[in-house]
Amino acid sequence: MSVSSSEKAADLIIPVYNQYRHTRNLIEGVYRYTDVPFHIYVIDNSSTDETVDLHKIYTHNITIVRNRQNRGWCGGINQGIDLGRNPYVVLMNNDVEVSQGWLGNLIAFLDTHPRIGAVGPLDSSPNDWQCVDRVRETMVSQIPNFLTEDLHERNRILKYHFHRAGILIEGTLAFFCVAFMRRTLDAIGPLDENFTGGGDDDDYCRRLRKAGYVLGLALDTYVIHHSSSTAKSVFGQVERRENRKRNLARLKQKHPDYF
Repeated sequence: MSVSSSEKAADLIIPVYNQYRHTRNLIEGVYRYTDVPFHIYVIDNSSTDETVDLHKIYTHNITIVRNRQNRGWCGGINQGIDLGRNPYVVLMNNDVEVSQGWLGNLIAFLDTHPRIGAVGPLDSSPNDWQCVDRVRETMVSQIPNFLTEDLHERNRILKYHFHRAGILIEGTLAFFCVAFMRRTLDAIGPLDENFTGGGDDDDYCRRLRKAGYVLGLALDTYVIHHSSSTAKSVFGQVERRENRKRNLARLKQKHPDYF
């Protein structure tokens, strides 16, 4: 259970399977750069590397759960949501790096209207539609062209131009870093654990829209995303391709009106 009692406190849910270096980088960044009360839930899906010793390193505002079997990303997320109690919940991949004020920014935009169901940040990965360069090209031409690759400097620039500003989007948010109000998750229900290696975020965003929610993209928040680092270590190329086929088939089954 979270130790925080603040009305703005958030539970950060991070399922992990190996990838120890990524997990440590994320946790260190959260401790250093998070500007609102938080509690971290690391759901270790039966890792075999140094991840098993995280509990010896981190003890402050963190709960580390070690599963005997790998429940997958969705299973780990649902497990962490059930453990937490704070009014905000952030679902995260462990291959994300954050900067100063990231969580306060996401929550601030989430709070601007009760029908905003989820908010995500801009990111670095060209594989994601939320990549800052792609968003600049297709949606928000006012995003400046950066002369630096530095995570923190990019965030300082975005804060100057777009402090506590965001846009509503027509598509879906990728769940590598996405913030919700807990009451929204309670209303929509758990993630569908039948999705493996993708598709779960598409499904959940469509469930949100069917319930009358809209989705937001925070323009003052940029994270580095080392896209699919865990999936690439777990699944081979052929298996990833088969997962995509299965996930697409399930999406079509659940949401035929979108196809």
